[in-house]
Amino acid sequence: MKQNIRLFSTPNSLWSKLLDSNPQLFREIQGKLKTRNMVMVAAIAAIVQFITVIFLLGQLPDLKLAATQCGRYGMTVIYQEYSNQVCYAQNEAGNWVINWQLWWLDLFIILSIIGIFALLVIGTYLLIADTVREEERGTLNFIRLTPQSAGSVLLGKILGVPILVYTAIALLLPLHLVAGLQSHIPLTLILAFDLTVLASCAFFYCLALLWSLLDFGVSGLKSWFASGLLGFLLLFATAILVDGHAKLAHFLAWTLMFNPAILLTYLIDASHLRFGTIDFLSTDNLAELSFYGQALWTKTTIGIGLIFLNFSLWTYWCWAILKRRFHNPEKTILSKVNSYWLTAWFAPIALGFTLQTESNLATIHDDTYLISNNFIFLQVCLSLFGLGLIFALSPHRQTLYDWARYRHQNHGNSLWKELVLGDNSPATVAIAINLAIAIIFITPSIFLILPPSYQYIFWGLILSTTNILLYAVIAQFLLTLKTRKRVIWSIVAVASMIILPPVCLGVAELTIRTIPQVWLLSFVPITATEYVSFAAIAVAILGQWLAITVISLQMTRKLKQAGASETKILMNRVNTLSN
Repeated sequence: MKQNIRLFSTPNSLWSKLLDSNPQLFREIQGKLKTRNMVMVAAIAAIVQFITVIFLLGQLPDLKLAATQCGRYGMTVIYQEYSNQVCYAQNEAGNWVINWQLWWLDLFIILSIIGIFALLVIGTYLLIADTVREEERGTLNFIRLTPQSAGSVLLGKILGVPILVYTAIALLLPLHLVAGLQSHIPLTLILAFDLTVLASCAFFYCLALLWSLLDFGVSGLKSWFASGLLGFLLLFATAILVDGHAKLAHFLAWTLMFNPAILLTYLIDASHLRFGTIDFLSTDNLAELSFYGQALWTKTTIGIGLIFLNFSLWTYWCWAILKRRFHNPEKTILSKVNSYWLTAWFAPIALGFTLQTESNLATIHDDTYLISNNFIFLQVCLSLFGLGLIFALSPHRQTLYDWARYRHQNHGNSLWKELVLGDNSPATVAIAINLAIAIIFITPSIFLILPPSYQYIFWGLILSTTNILLYAVIAQFLLTLKTRKRVIWSIVAVASMIILPPVCLGVAELTIRTIPQVWLLSFVPITATEYVSFAAIAVAILGQWLAITVISLQMTRKLKQAGASETKILMNRVNTLSN
């Protein structure tokens, strides 16, 4: 019973050519498209559709009751003192008049959300679990030695590993399409929605593969952690969309762009159902979301295009990193040159979502207060981005030692050129340049848009960047240790520096208003700069730079000693062999 499904009927078919051109895809599909698996997938898809349809049919009026019935799919509104009720009316033939367009639209929305969760959550779990399993068995190293390119192998995994999920979604598509057309949604919008969902799959699947290739020493938890976190975030974001009353004039609304379910707003609007019948985010809510003050998401074509572009650009970066890391896992995640381009791309986008205003704010003061709060979120986002750069640019211990030993052989490269452009050198200088790029983009908006009373935000930004530099040198120093768990130790050390200070200060009841000077050294110093003098800020910055300098000098001394000692060992071995 475990025979493979026949994948193609003629040797010259398009499917056959695709499999021949990508052996990894053929390998994945051959192992998963078994008769038993296909039957189980078909049964699950049929059960999901059956339960969904039965649930919605249960919301319709009881045909046996002649009394007045009220429900979601009625066509008559009964106005009451406190709330209105939608009830069913009977036509001349005695049949209940039902809003079938709304019924089909609900079916379309439910199937769409089920499909999104299945593709993203289950698909990422399968990809990570499969890659980790092959890494542990050693088969992934064997694949790396084959003549296949990194792009071919990775594409084969993305298309092949979740093939059963793709099959289940394909079985849901006919009812999904019929429900959309019956709810009067144009076919072009349905296809645009499906295409954007595929773009989101490309992004999250590339991110899942990248996560699976990172070595943290806890490979068994990778798949559960990543898929569980993604499922929670998608559930939270979808709940905001379904609520229908979300305020989007803030920085965090940008994260909704990573949930393809937001496109349902445009599809629901195209159905032209009357206002109030759908509990979902409306295009009026999307008008609050702006980019550099421009409400770009009110137009359907532009909104869908921007969301698709968002997924495409992030997929490009993830794909470039994957191709870099696949054949050489010892390489840094990002090259230093690419990190500069990434920061120069990320900072203007983040700033664009910071400069938002609410149209219903009463005064300019309220408007300024909203933007200042967005700058706090921007500072947190940049700090998280900086933490990502620390682990994306920091080379491993052996790479650093090799660089320290052989650097003098590169006569054409100066030390500063190596630190700025060389991928094997310590990452501190490159991280400082990335943070400087971000500050250059953000600083003018602080001084040009905000009044002088809010310019403490600038000093909070400076303190946060020096914090990131301090975390960077500590993480890089710990990565030079001989212990096997040095990556975990560096993560724990940085996480402790972020979490423990506010926890200890909170337990001691030392709030930002009572002793703000101590909070200047926290992960979010911008919350304390409002309550301290310039002298306190200067002392904090000098203290951070003193710590950065001391740790950097210690790491430099250690690298020199390691390079000299290993060179001496090699020379002794050469002398021994010659004797």
